[in-house]
Amino acid sequence: MVLILMLCIGGVSGQFGYRVTNSSPENGMIVEDFASAGDLKQTPVQIGYSEGGSNADLLDMDDVVYLHIGEVTLTGSKVKVNDIRLTDSLFGPPGSKVDGGDGDHDMDLKRFPPGLPRMVYLDSGSIMGQYDLDDPVYIKIVPPLDKIGIGDIRLDSLEGPPGSRVSNLDGDKGATCSVLHPGPSFNLWLPGAGGVVRFINANGNLYTNPIGMISSWPSPPIYDWPDVVYFDVSSPAAYPRNFGYLTPNAIRMSL
Repeated sequence: MVLILMLCIGGVSGQFGYRVTNSSPENGMIVEDFASAGDLKQTPVQIGYSEGGSNADLLDMDDVVYLHIGEVTLTGSKVKVNDIRLTDSLFGPPGSKVDGGDGDHDMDLKRFPPGLPRMVYLDSGSIMGQYDLDDPVYIKIVPPLDKIGIGDIRLDSLEGPPGSRVSNLDGDKGATCSVLHPGPSFNLWLPGAGGVVRFINANGNLYTNPIGMISSWPSPPIYDWPDVVYFDVSSPAAYPRNFGYLTPNAIRMSL
């Protein structure tokens, strides 16, 4: 018996890279902004990579890419607890979170060149000129900015599973892409952004500043292990009831 794996735009419910639809159980759920207050540092949300290949000074296919939370990604930054692996790793699959006992915790991170990384999509769906449910989505980490290149990361694509890297002979190599978020801080509504990274506060915990006055305590939700991260496309310009609630086309970015 031969088992054939069929890839489809949208992915598998509950998994990394899953695209929310009208019938998804999380459709309409509240998603929270990453925010900082007092000694709680949850911004910015950026992307960096750690060396896993043989070329210590070059980005290659064996390097692991992370969603890095609460710090500007600079060369010398460290992989933190609850950072999210965006590509496969010896320590966990794409979408898995880093735990304190994992071998990649506290590993050095490197930053990408100016203009990278960014989130992009292939405008090949049913609505041309607009991001829609049929458009493949990628995390672009290599130049050129307007074409899918070797090493770019699939988030939702027919050409490979979420977290896979584009290689030389793949059908999506060289495809023209459009900006979904220009980076580098994916928690911010920057010019050209079609969404931002937010999370479902699964355990409902909030930060309170122990040295602040009760009346002035900022109490942002705390992002931690049980929380699920999404690229949320609900827009500040949208109907008010939809902003901050998961809507179709949001993409799950953690397991």
